[in-house]
Amino acid sequence: MRIRDAVATPGLGKQSRNSPTAKSGAGAGSLFAAELTNQQFDMTSYEQEVENLRQEIGMVGDKLANEPTLPNFKRFRDLLSQLAKRISNEAYRLEKIGGTPQNPRTFEIITVINAEADKLYNLILTDNRDNMAITAKVIGIKGLVVDLLT
Repeated sequence: MRIRDAVATPGLGKQSRNSPTAKSGAGAGSLFAAELTNQQFDMTSYEQEVENLRQEIGMVGDKLANEPTLPNFKRFRDLLSQLAKRISNEAYRLEKIGGTPQNPRTFEIITVINAEADKLYNLILTDNRDNMAITAKVIGIKGLVVDLLT
């Protein structure tokens, strides 16, 4: 029997489980439905946020390629770090193993939880490889300037 099928009650005919006269299970179903709706909303907002970041990275990356200025570089770097933080929080899990008093060595295991987010992150990085090369050169030049000043 399915949950939504009518439940036979003697003398009353058929009655649904979610009806106000049903004594058990009415509250549990609504809590589950509310939590499911909440999780779906969270997932939709996460996907929308990542998509917006991806589009903004594309626009700022094109602007950086056309005009390699310091403000464009900073904006591109900030957007990449936002995307990396957002996806790494959702896509990976870090687990530390070991670390006893006799053997203080620990191992870290990184597990991919959300493979789709990982693929999206790698795709965005490969699409913006040229812009990231510009960013790396700017960082290198800034390092040289700091070395000359010290």
